[in-house]
Order: sequence, then structure tokens, then C-alpha cells
Amino acid sequence: MRFCQESDITLVVTSCGRLDLLKLTLESFDRFNTAPIREVFITEDSGDEAVRGVIPPHWVEHCTFFVNKPKLGQLASIDLAYSKVSTSYIFHCEDDWEFYRPGFVEDSRNILENKPEILQVWLRSYAHDLRIHSPYLHYGEREVIGGVACYPVLSDKPEWQSFSLNPGLRRYKEYLLCAPFSGHGGEKALSKRYAELNLQAVALEADAVLHTGFGNHVEVPEERQRKQRRGRRERIKLFVALVLGVVIGVFIS
Repeated sequence: MRFCQESDITLVVTSCGRLDLLKLTLESFDRFNTAPIREVFITEDSGDEAVRGVIPPHWVEHCTFFVNKPKLGQLASIDLAYSKVSTSYIFHCEDDWEFYRPGFVEDSRNILENKPEILQVWLRSYAHDLRIHSPYLHYGEREVIGGVACYPVLSDKPEWQSFSLNPGLRRYKEYLLCAPFSGHGGEKALSKRYAELNLQAVALEADAVLHTGFGNHVEVPEERQRKQRRGRRERIKLFVALVLGVVIGVFIS
């Protein structure tokens, strides 16, 4: 990867205690990204200073670390890093992705420059990833924007629309529309808000990234509480269904 002070792209990577996955993410980005980058911001929310040792050696003088002590959470970590960004574009990335083809940043930029209503350009494969892990998503009609083939990303879920924290190029000015991210209720709330602003997402026909973190998700306390509440609701529904089944059975007999 080439660094250039004239570049208007900043790489921001969020990480939390998965340094093995982060190392693979950074190495694959270094290997396959062909667009010049001005600087790199890495947030480590586990407080582990060892994060400084996992970057490619030639990144050192271009890289700034935010090692959070105490933990801030992902959205607040993003706000911290984004507050230091001085470029028009951000390539946002998490710590559990592997890139596998060149040119994905340039392709994304061509789309964003030619269509201002596009919020993000997604890089994941539909056939081998999204269709399996996010079956509520589907693609619209094929488009060619700025010479790049892509598909509108459509969703059957109102709470999951165009916004995602998955890897992708985005404009800094769209961040400012909803800044700070930590002032919202999470990724779902941000997705709904950007949809209300009529901003959309497209996915590259030539996908470029693989998710390596399935089954190795870092939970924050809020997520655990939500899961516990959801589990309690499901148990109550099951109990009510069982009671109703018994009552109906007695009535019929």
C-alpha cells in the first residue's frame, strides 16, 4: 500500500481484543489496496497496547492509535477517530475482514463521485455471504455507475437499510449528518436515520472482502442486556403458548 499526503482518503479501523484477526485484516488491506492513503487511525477498545505491534512495518509513521482505557464502545471509538479525520473520504473497516482483490477503493470512489445519493459502497459477496448470513437483503437491478458494475442493496427489514459498519468507502460529510454516532441507539438506529435521509447503498458486482469473525463477536454490555431481554420475551411467549394449548385441549375434551 502506498501512502501519500496528497490523498484525500483516511483509513479508520476499529478493533477490540482480536489482534490475530486485526493483523490479517491489515495485511490483506496492505496487500490488495491500490489507492493511496493519507493516514491510518486504529482504535483498540480492549486497552491492549500490543495493538501497536500488529501493523505492517511501513505503516508506522503514518498510523495513529487510540488505545481506550477504559473501553468506550464501538460507536464512541468511531467518533473519536473520525474527529481527527481531515480528508473528504474515509475507508472504514473493522478488525475481522480479509480483502482479496485490488481496485476496490477506486471502484467505490467512482460510484460515490458519480452518484451523491449513494451513502456507502458494499464489498461483500452476495452469493457466498449476504444471501446466507443476511437473507433479508436482496439486490435491485444491475447498474453501471462511473464505469463500475453494482447493485442497489434492498432490505426487507426497516431497521436494517443502507448503513453498515462493514468495510467500505464513505464520504466524511455524510458522517457529519448523524454525528456523533454514539448519540444514536446503535447501528440499527443509524441505518434507519440514513434511510430517512434518502441515502442508499450499492454493492460491487466484483466483491472484494471476506468476513473472518463469524462466531468470534465481541459483545458489549448493552448487547448482552438486549439478548437477555429478548430471551426472556421468547420464554414468556413459549410459556403462554403452552398454557393456551393446555386450556384449549381441556376445553375441547
